[in-house]
Amino acid sequence: KHVLNAQVSVRAPCCKRWFDCPECHAENTDHTLRKTAEMVFACKKCKKVFRKDLETFDEADEYCPNCDNHFIIDAKTPHMVLFF
Repeated sequence: KHVLNAQVSVRAPCCKRWFDCPECHAENTDHTLRKTAEMVFACKKCKKVFRKDLETFDEADEYCPNCDNHFIIDAKTPHMVLFF
């Protein structure tokens, strides 16, 4: 809804629920998103779950370790177009 080309879902560390972006978490929960150094992702291409340590994250970590799907990409977001 907020990120049209999301390549992964992220498990929120506070409630263990899956979201495509922080805005989705904010709209669907009654608490703030807890920050963590270790993120849990679910690849939308191969459907496998994997973990990444953000403290040691580098360019090679931008890919799913199971299928090499590049999940760190520029986000495509919906925008309103006005016609006059």
